[in-house]
Amino acid sequence: MSRRIRLQIVITVISSMLVLGLMAYVAVTRAAVSRPIEGGAFIEGIPGIPTTLNPLVSDTTTDLAAADVHAVIFDGLVRVGLDGSFEPALAEKWEIDPNGLVYTFTLRPDVSWHDGEPFGVDDVLFTLRSVQGPAFTGSASLATVWRTVLVERAGDMSIRCKLQAPFAPFLKYAALPIVPAHMLSDVPPEQWANSAFSLRPIGTGPYKITDINADAIALASNPSYYLGRPLVDTITLRFYQDESLAFAALTRGEVSGMAFVATGALGAYQTPRGVVRRAANVDSYTVLSFNLRQAPFDDVIFRRQIAQAIDREDMIQRLLSDRATRIDTPILPGWWAYNPEAVWYIPSKERAAQGLDTLGYIAGEEGSRSRDGRPLAFELLVDGAADRKIVADDIALQLGAVGVAVTVTVLDADTLRQRLEAGEYDLALHGWQRLGADPDVYELWHSSQVTIGRNYAGLQDQVVDDALSLARIQTDQELRTELYYDFQQRWIELAPSIIMYQPLEVYATVSDLGGTALTQRTDMPGMINLLFGRDSRFRNLTHWFVARSQEISGDIQP
Repeated sequence: MSRRIRLQIVITVISSMLVLGLMAYVAVTRAAVSRPIEGGAFIEGIPGIPTTLNPLVSDTTTDLAAADVHAVIFDGLVRVGLDGSFEPALAEKWEIDPNGLVYTFTLRPDVSWHDGEPFGVDDVLFTLRSVQGPAFTGSASLATVWRTVLVERAGDMSIRCKLQAPFAPFLKYAALPIVPAHMLSDVPPEQWANSAFSLRPIGTGPYKITDINADAIALASNPSYYLGRPLVDTITLRFYQDESLAFAALTRGEVSGMAFVATGALGAYQTPRGVVRRAANVDSYTVLSFNLRQAPFDDVIFRRQIAQAIDREDMIQRLLSDRATRIDTPILPGWWAYNPEAVWYIPSKERAAQGLDTLGYIAGEEGSRSRDGRPLAFELLVDGAADRKIVADDIALQLGAVGVAVTVTVLDADTLRQRLEAGEYDLALHGWQRLGADPDVYELWHSSQVTIGRNYAGLQDQVVDDALSLARIQTDQELRTELYYDFQQRWIELAPSIIMYQPLEVYATVSDLGGTALTQRTDMPGMINLLFGRDSRFRNLTHWFVARSQEISGDIQP
């Protein structure tokens, strides 16, 4: 009996020790916190080969590889924050006069170029006046804005920008990269492209170039960066002719990450093992434009029937899966001016068919409609982008289901643009890219832009014009928001086009990378919900990390 009791005691003691040990292990592991630390390396695969790295020469609206490099090594006077608002960068603050005509930027006193030279007013003046000059070959829209601005020195560490008229989106154009005057002021503009600076540029940004060749750029963290030393020690940007080659390098483990638009060819591919897909919507969309200059698209009632006949949500799910999202107005979700109450027409082919009947478009024996002997038939123009081609074919099928005959014609991008500019089309499916951090869509929808801008649909409406014009001159964001709310409601009433979908930008990286603030969820504070071009994934680069430490936190009771 005593032996049995002793055995039970031993078993009880051992069991208790195991339970206590397990509890201690759980307590320790739950209290262990992984914290980012300085160190490590990251290799980025960049689709595309930059033509030049000089911001005064390269057009980053088309040279996306150059834009990626600029985002890592240069700064502007202002920068875009995680929530899309403008934040101080090389300018520590700015003031706007009550009339909205004068912007005074006060520069940071603690900034140096990567070669150790101090940053100052001369650098800003040189950059802005170069953009204003005839030799500037970068973004045309950037030059157009700055050539109307008087730029002058306002103090030892401040500049003054005088506008000809109030222009609320002006800060968007103050984010352009600032270049060093001491490296370029003595170089004739015609030699900028082949200058020593263009071959090995220096900036004030979070990373500086340590080595460069035709295939890659090696960069090291800037220890004196004014926003704090970046956590990742080194970043290498490797260039590939196209996305497929960059993706192959990611699959082989030669690079640690790459970015691509989800609606493109790579969107349907499975990412390699150990690679995660991080994503956010990008500042672009695909739109179905009606030609409002000709019948029957000049009739708003007819346009509304077409709007009801197309089920975009179903189309996105069937054809694009989770690679794009539905949007209802030209003001993007993620912009502060987005109106969630401005909702597009509920799709219903039955109601669309009834509406067309009411308008006198009667279906024949084969289902095709006509009125007064004229068939309801249109040509739909589209470029060669894979996603837009399949969407165009689906639009033709959906409209065919209500008796509207649509023939799809595929054109190259330049020919499509020319047809749109000339107003020589019935329907056209095309895209707008790099809309930027400010919700100003004046060039796309104001009536003054029908012949000189990009108002391809030919929309002319006084309510729209007033809202877009006033929103451009108001510096009070609340007033601008009200105006853009009015614009969105009116735009839906008029249905001048159909915004089909907004693509996601996918950032596929090794799982070790943290701190990017990219996710597919849009309900998480502090996350990036809208990217302003592919390069804006770098806008919180100083917080990225690949190295971690395990620390014990909290109180652990014995």
